[in-house]
Amino acid sequence: MMLRAALGFFTRLPVGSAPLPPTFQGVIVWLPAIGIIVGLLAALAVALATLLLPAQLGGVIGCLVWVFITGGLHLDGVADCGDGLLVEAPPERRLEIMKDSRLGTFGGAALFFVLALKAAALCTLAASFDGSWSGLLTLAGACCMAGALARSMVFPAMHIPSARPGGLGAALHNGVTRRHDMLALGIGLGICALNGGRGFTALIAALLVAWLLLSAARKRLGGVTGDVFGCLIELTESAVLVACCLW
Repeated sequence: MMLRAALGFFTRLPVGSAPLPPTFQGVIVWLPAIGIIVGLLAALAVALATLLLPAQLGGVIGCLVWVFITGGLHLDGVADCGDGLLVEAPPERRLEIMKDSRLGTFGGAALFFVLALKAAALCTLAASFDGSWSGLLTLAGACCMAGALARSMVFPAMHIPSARPGGLGAALHNGVTRRHDMLALGIGLGICALNGGRGFTALIAALLVAWLLLSAARKRLGGVTGDVFGCLIELTESAVLVACCLW
């Protein structure tokens, strides 16, 4: 039931017509599993497209499928963080800017570069796909690792105070225990271990990006918000995929 609710909240995958729970309580703990599902579907899209089209198109199609599955949910956080974190203003004004639905120059640039990085990384991975089962496993391993590891980073981030009490970021804390933190950590480390040296490189990239973003959020906003969590997921996914290209 909770996995179905998590799919309904965080993806655009069809989950049936039964009503979903009214709150996030118990749903957020399924984030790493959602990442694995999203990454696997994106990898299959890249593989199928690469069998029929040039690798560059296969990677771009994979990025398009990635955005379609998530409904661009986390990209909104990228845009808002681009507008709020990069502008020179007091924390209160930054939060107002991030709440504004209009897209600014910094937000547009952030969106472009994050999507460009993800598409370019998927194109590089697609170019190394040889159509074999082992090639598919390698591609799926990179995409699933990006999806799961990025969402596992949300759990330590939730221990940072909320910059907007009562907002979505604060609501995500409900129902999360230390056991859930350890489970998310185990999933993230486990999927990195399965990918060997490439997994270690991806873990370093994920930790570095998460530290940079969360440090900026604490300094410039006074804490985290739902937008920061969304931006964290997108940036970490892109960083992990780029790290996988080094192998």
